Amino acid sequence: MQRALGRAFPAAEDIQYLDSLVALAFGEHVNLAKLPAVSAAFSSALAKEMHPERAVAEGNCRIAGLEYDFLGERSDIEDWTVGQILSVLRLRRTMPTKQAAVIGTMRDDGIYAIEWIAHYQSLGFDPLVIYSNDNADFSERLLRRLADRAEIIFVESRTSGRVRPEVKAFEHAYHFVPEVRACEWALYVDSDEFFVPAPRYNDRIENVIEDLKRQREPVTPSAVLYQWLWFVSGMVFERKPGLLMERFRYASPNSLTKPFVRLRDLMSMRLQHVPEMFPGAVIVDASYEPVDMEQVWTPREPTYARGRINHYWPKSFQEFSLKKARGDSLPLEDDEYRRDFSLFFEWNAPETREIFHPPDEAFLAKVKARCESLRAIDGVREAEAQVERRFSELLNRYHADGGLARIYQALRRTTSYGLTPTA
Repeated sequence: MQRALGRAFPAAEDIQYLDSLVALAFGEHVNLAKLPAVSAAFSSALAKEMHPERAVAEGNCRIAGLEYDFLGERSDIEDWTVGQILSVLRLRRTMPTKQAAVIGTMRDDGIYAIEWIAHYQSLGFDPLVIYSNDNADFSERLLRRLADRAEIIFVESRTSGRVRPEVKAFEHAYHFVPEVRACEWALYVDSDEFFVPAPRYNDRIENVIEDLKRQREPVTPSAVLYQWLWFVSGMVFERKPGLLMERFRYASPNSLTKPFVRLRDLMSMRLQHVPEMFPGAVIVDASYEPVDMEQVWTPREPTYARGRINHYWPKSFQEFSLKKARGDSLPLEDDEYRRDFSLFFEWNAPETREIFHPPDEAFLAKVKARCESLRAIDGVREAEAQVERRFSELLNRYHADGGLARIYQALRRTTSYGLTPTA
């Protein structure tokens, strides 16, 4: 192994510690004090996994500090440290004890948190890991209360503003959250993305997994790329009461994806929408047809045969203003998250009979019941009410521009809708 790693990563910053790091991967006690910072982070996590009796219980409220910002830089695999590649290789030898985790990112999304959690709990995902950073809507209190009661694992991601929070979160969960590493599968989504299995699975993720394991030609799939069903809002201005799946029932196909991944075959989630897998792993679409990874970013006809991702992107114009504000506050060099108000119309459409996609009423009732169970937890209803009050306050930030209603009316008259989202 030493020779293979030395040839593959000759310029790794920790290559001089190769022998010690390999020894660590096989369970030996190694002094990590001299390692470079990035390698030390991975090696420390590896040491905890190899010697769980020495690890300190972390609880369900955690912090991913600035020292993990390197995870959001989308570094190529050839730039990895030896410690990082050993962390990945070790996961291939880990025997899972749980079926499926869901890893989600939220920022100023407290008004959807209860529904999102109830949705994925109702599908049978465990654990639910939520990353959040730099919130203006006071949602940390709500998320912390739910984490205190072990409904979720909440990770406060502290960022410098120079890296993509979603990439950092997805990579951090894979390498540094033991509860995720204990799972066989993981779904990677955002707070406005809701996985909907095909009816044949009776709204249970374990049935999805069992079906995947029955697929053996040419080999059992290692990842499924579920495509978006893009829910439109008819350009509505005001946020109305109710769950997202109640309020928005009209949607158009979209070829972009989010992945459900068998973790032992995963190398990296740095691309967010598409996993990078070990050689030989098969990635399929929702029809279980192999995906041509060289064409994965090319628009294509979506398939929803075995499931989809309901993507509630536009919602109301009031809600979109929060999305715009948080994107404006993240000054990445490529402005990846910056959204003009005009996109609310350009990536939207009228609600017509041809694109009607009502929710499954039985599952909707199940999610509603679970929402009420979560709200019954001491302190949760109060924390959610604080988020609701803050939502109203945050709408006032555009008064200097004439107010949201005036912005909306001006753009409604001059902007064409087209539903051509690209992210």
